[in-house]
Amino acid sequence: MIRRVSSSGTMSDVISISPLHPVGICTSLDGGILVTLCDCDSKDITTSSRGGVIQITSEGKITQRYGHTEGHTDRVLVNPIRVAQNINMDLCVVDRIDKELRDRLVVLSIKGHRKFNYKGQPSLKEKFVSDDVVCDHRGRILVTDIYNHAVHLLSEDGHFLELILTKQSPLWRPVSLGLHGDTLWVGCDKGVVRVYKYKEEDDKE
Repeated sequence: MIRRVSSSGTMSDVISISPLHPVGICTSLDGGILVTLCDCDSKDITTSSRGGVIQITSEGKITQRYGHTEGHTDRVLVNPIRVAQNINMDLCVVDRIDKELRDRLVVLSIKGHRKFNYKGQPSLKEKFVSDDVVCDHRGRILVTDIYNHAVHLLSEDGHFLELILTKQSPLWRPVSLGLHGDTLWVGCDKGVVRVYKYKEEDDKE
């Protein structure tokens, strides 16, 4: 169920998407709401698991569906947990692909065509496991890497640019991101939130 909470704290139902589970939510650039949907828990992912993303209005009307639809044999999305949208209207989706918690970033066009996948950097010690993604005003993509204690910065077309935050920052198991203007919030394991000044002009923070 997607629910709305008013400024006074009153809760009301917007839309039920049963039997799927809503996991991630964000506003879209055209005023709608994007929601990631999973058909199972991460620990129960199988070769037949298929998830998706829907766009809804604030009243709960579904205006677009992304990912697996009837008739598709390719699993565009397996177990999508987070979504963000960049300036090109592309959907940047953190997708959990198996019960070993391996993740990938899937970027879809506004029409739902897959543009690229990103599975982390092979030079890093640990597997790529992510819990959040945001995009900056230039369309670049920031994605967490929990086990490598890092945040990856990608170009809008999927090229790896650099690790903008690392364990040496210090950063410990980043699990959530927020970006507004030049302020970047990084929520970490153990209940710590770190706040950084994000400078887009020189690709550093």
